Amino acid sequence: MDAGPWIRRYPLPGPPATSWQVLFFPHSGGSADSYEPLAARLADLASTAGVRYLGRAERGREPLFTDVHDLAHRAAEAIAAVRGDGPLLLFGHSLGAAVAYEAARRLPDQRRIVLVASGHPAPSRLELPDLALRDDGTHDEDERLTAFIRSLGGSDTVLLDHPLLRRMFLPVLRGDLRAHSRYRPGAGSAVDCRVVALMGEADPLTDLARVRAWQRHTRSPLRVHTLPGGHFFTHTHTAEVAEILRRLLTTGPET
Repeated sequence: MDAGPWIRRYPLPGPPATSWQVLFFPHSGGSADSYEPLAARLADLASTAGVRYLGRAERGREPLFTDVHDLAHRAAEAIAAVRGDGPLLLFGHSLGAAVAYEAARRLPDQRRIVLVASGHPAPSRLELPDLALRDDGTHDEDERLTAFIRSLGGSDTVLLDHPLLRRMFLPVLRGDLRAHSRYRPGAGSAVDCRVVALMGEADPLTDLARVRAWQRHTRSPLRVHTLPGGHFFTHTHTAEVAEILRRLLTTGPET
């Protein structure tokens, strides 16, 4: 599951019981490491790995990505290099859902793929708050962005409490949000794979109508799960998310 700088497998306690592969696509400002606890809950059923974006963690010396389509294209090339013959589950949260969707569009044999789009409206219904995208270089703009991130919760907010980490984190976050805000799917774009959408019942960035609109982007039936929590319900209700994924891993990709 390792492919150059793009894909790094998570530690496995032993060989998985199925041929499934699971790839995690992080949210804005996030890294693949933040999904290791969720991946660990699947390790007995699947080989798991995280997609590693430019400009953070061990790729911190590389320039940040500016286009979701380009990021997805390069990630899809890396996935194709390590993809086996078994089924593939792509899990993306928030920004990661858009990247995972666009990567899926670029992969062959989509009937062997399941896309789990978490915390993200349908690509055609994406709306991001303007306040997160402004940047006039002032302290006030940093404070507005910081307040926005704190309002969403999530484990990354601890980085905002440390001055040095905050200076490193905010440019990555702002760059990701800018790229995400500019993202638009191709006209009439859809995938042949199943799409399972997850949303937090108190997530301010999604609602049921916009999540159900994922049906426009798949030629297979859509399934939607609403879980307790806000935008980062994946971190606060990891066990529930893992149970949904485990059920998918014990059925075929077309079930």
